[in-house]
Amino acid sequence: MYKLLISILCLLCLFCFTCSAIGKENTFVSVSPSLTEIMYSLGAQDSLKGVSSQCSFPKEVKEKPIVGDYYYINGEMLLDIKPDYILAPDSSEFMVNKYRHFGIKPLCLKYPNIEAVYENILTLGKLTNREQKAQEVVKDIKNKIEEAKKLNTNPNKKILYVVSMEPFMTIGGKSFITDIIEKSGNKSITKDIDTFYPAISLEYVINQQPDIIVLDYYCFSYGKLEKLFPKSKIVKMKKEESDIIDRPSTRIYKSVEFFAKLGN
Repeated sequence: MYKLLISILCLLCLFCFTCSAIGKENTFVSVSPSLTEIMYSLGAQDSLKGVSSQCSFPKEVKEKPIVGDYYYINGEMLLDIKPDYILAPDSSEFMVNKYRHFGIKPLCLKYPNIEAVYENILTLGKLTNREQKAQEVVKDIKNKIEEAKKLNTNPNKKILYVVSMEPFMTIGGKSFITDIIEKSGNKSITKDIDTFYPAISLEYVINQQPDIIVLDYYCFSYGKLEKLFPKSKIVKMKKEESDIIDRPSTRIYKSVEFFAKLGN
């Protein structure tokens, strides 16, 4: 009888441990503002134990511990938190890969286009046990993008998106911003350049004759463009607009809205 009781207790302990392991939620640290926004949209912010200094939306994210940025991670702080995953853009893969040795899995997601953003949302939905919510979020974004397209009453405008002035850099066909411009009903004049962020010459731009030139918030000393392109509409983005467009996340429909309205 005693041995039977011990056996039953052991089985109960094993059952409880197994259930606990199955029900355990993954924990995360994010050094990607885009992926941080996705985590909040899924309602998974409680499993987010640390963020980067660039993470700023939603405003509640500022209450999270800051573990670093795109280029630097406080390793001691990260190992103290010891999340299951560290979320990062693919450009930070080299920096975060070394933490595999400590049992922290790097998740470096790519976003060459809007479709990839949907995939990232679904991936995080699966890891946070919020697959249904992720599907709902993706569906909502798709619907809002379709509505955003309707705002373009004067489509097919040729757009030049300027990332920096010195050197003169723009977006190529591999940038998600190119896909956003195309989805808005307009055309990126640099979409055929098969890279992410190419440096180009002013001569190239002049030959393309853009209808609209969009300058990133961090572009300065652009007075020269006004002289070279007197017939082009030049738009300097505000900080909030730049943040939304530079971050391929759940607010990507707002980026489509921005470009859809430019030619009206």
